[in-house]
Amino acid sequence: MRAVLMRWSELDITHAGSIIAIAGIAPSAWQFVRGTWHEAYRWIRQFFLASVTIPGGDPLNRQVVQWILAHRPRHHRTFTGRSEVSARDTADRAAALKKTATRRPVQYSPHWGSRWFWHCGSFIMASRAVDGFAASLSHNPAYDGVGGEDLTLSCFGRSAEPLMALIDTCREFADRQTQFFVIIYSRDRYGLSWQPKYRKPIRRLETVHFDDETKRELVADIKQYLDPRTQRLYQSRSMPYRRGYLFYGPPGTGKTSLSTALAGEFGLDLYEMKIPSVASDADLEQMFQEIPPQCIVLLEDIDAVWVDRSASSSTPGANHGVANDRSAAAACTLSGLLNVLDGVGSQEGRIVIMTTNKPELLDAALVRPGRVDMNVFLGNISQRSAGQMFVRMFAPELSVVSPLDIEQIQDLALQFAKEIPEDTFTPSQLQGFFQLHLNSAADAASSICSWVEKELSKNSDRDFEVVPSERKAVQ
Repeated sequence: MRAVLMRWSELDITHAGSIIAIAGIAPSAWQFVRGTWHEAYRWIRQFFLASVTIPGGDPLNRQVVQWILAHRPRHHRTFTGRSEVSARDTADRAAALKKTATRRPVQYSPHWGSRWFWHCGSFIMASRAVDGFAASLSHNPAYDGVGGEDLTLSCFGRSAEPLMALIDTCREFADRQTQFFVIIYSRDRYGLSWQPKYRKPIRRLETVHFDDETKRELVADIKQYLDPRTQRLYQSRSMPYRRGYLFYGPPGTGKTSLSTALAGEFGLDLYEMKIPSVASDADLEQMFQEIPPQCIVLLEDIDAVWVDRSASSSTPGANHGVANDRSAAAACTLSGLLNVLDGVGSQEGRIVIMTTNKPELLDAALVRPGRVDMNVFLGNISQRSAGQMFVRMFAPELSVVSPLDIEQIQDLALQFAKEIPEDTFTPSQLQGFFQLHLNSAADAASSICSWVEKELSKNSDRDFEVVPSERKAVQ
């Protein structure tokens, strides 16, 4: 250290001034080099590159990014890390991260702004534009880091055909992925666009328990509707190519689960829309206009759209409190909903599924043929379905502790089903019971009787409705 100081002390003052001058010029020189490079790149891009830009909110954007990530080099060194939070925790991420009962895994996704790669003999560059909108996505717990930013694909030459070939490859890759997963879309927290909410493994239809004959009719009806020949028949006769279904029944009977299973069965994306959260008819129309064809639109809690047609003819004040309470459930109106379903601004080629726990509250105009083409009731579980659920839960290939053969499982399933009262418990209630006994089929069969008695004793408490004091005063 002393030697260094001595050498600096012997340095000529003119030399020191030169070093300081060079250090002062360096930032300006760097800015000049950067500006020159950007200008040169702009000139090269204008005259020598073909490009395709894909908006961040388009489903194609996610498909291309997924392909790029799947074919990234193994030596990739830059990642974005985030605490993995399940879908059920996304309503309150802060509370979810404070849970100390389990240590949550870290999700690592490659972080990149631009990338060069070869595809079918063409040298292609993909660059992502990280702006404020994409940054807001990164704070969304449901965002998995795939897609969301505007994506630009570029290649040398005056033809964009190599880029279009790449896009076709990405779409084929995404189609193969749909064999295993269902992409569920919802509006972002600002209500600006549809964004992938989460990716769910495909759920088999046999895991949704309701009447077998109704299930077969439903699947056959959707299959026929999606047949290209059906579309040509509709168009040749100037008929609107739409199909609507109403799933109704008590809470916990599998209405949403059935919708997800159908999306997986037919390889369709699912667009989820909760009617009570829609701010206005204009927002509802905008949301429907941005939904692509060949998908399932899930309208949950459709009974929130309610109109009292007799209000104008009744005496002043009659049912006023009840009407206000119901109409306040959603800001969008019945007429706005009917317009997006089959009005002038409606789109064709989609499957619309509406769900409700209270079908008696639905307006007759909403459920007429042409808007609802098939009603599907999902009720409490039967003994037959309870036995099927038991066999599915304890299938020999799923058991890791003292596995039983299929005949033993079926015998236990018969004993189990005999203890289940007909049309009393929902499938979700029974699933909750199985979660406590997944390690032993024999234990589940022997414990069901006491569980049934306990649950039946609770039913008497569910027969009472708590009425808030302000509503009681109005009534």
